[in-house]
Amino acid sequence: MASAKALLGSVLGRFLFHDSKVTQVREVSRAFRQLDCEGPALRGQGWTPGDKVQVYLPGLGMRTYTPLSWDEQRGATSFLVYLHGDSPGAKWGRDVKVGDTVQFFGPRRSLVLDEGPSPVVLFGDETSFAVAHAFRTAAKRDVTPVFEVSNREDCQPALRELGFEGQDVERQAGDAHLAQVHERLREALRAKPGATLVMTGRAQSIQALRSRLKGDGERATPKVKAYWAVGKAGLD
Repeated sequence: MASAKALLGSVLGRFLFHDSKVTQVREVSRAFRQLDCEGPALRGQGWTPGDKVQVYLPGLGMRTYTPLSWDEQRGATSFLVYLHGDSPGAKWGRDVKVGDTVQFFGPRRSLVLDEGPSPVVLFGDETSFAVAHAFRTAAKRDVTPVFEVSNREDCQPALRELGFEGQDVERQAGDAHLAQVHERLREALRAKPGATLVMTGRAQSIQALRSRLKGDGERATPKVKAYWAVGKAGLD
């Protein structure tokens, strides 16, 4: 049975959502697919790197994605869909095909970089690949990411294609891997004084790493956007 949110989305979608068509579906790896969408409603939307859109999945409700890119004149955007487990979003990502209609709300502000050319040090996970790519390519920033991932083999093709190969650390039991993530972040911040620290992905990891970095004397206030938390489907 469709949820109340899904039913509400179906009604509101007629008035608020932007319609687009899937023009290309590409298998990046067994864990990721890239979807390209186009439509007149996507023109002139004022997208900035780091913005989010909420995709309406019929009968399921809304799922949030960060576009890889957005062509304002052509009316086109691309998403990198993480095929994680049997979640509704992953099922949609596996089943969607060229010619399907995709409705979404947005773009809306999510992570906004300050004006200027300062480099970016970014922590995240599989849900953060797109925002790191958008900051590097569309915002033209020097981005040094450190990603925690569940399976490096699944992620390598996507990271290689995005230019972030080797920037991942595989998760370990009890979050033991966060010691290595912390060390990489600390080294990156020391190598790039004045860098903007951006923290995304899993809420519990963000909290633990912020505490460790504060212990190092890191005084800069990071830009934080938790995309999900253990025990919850999503936060955004």
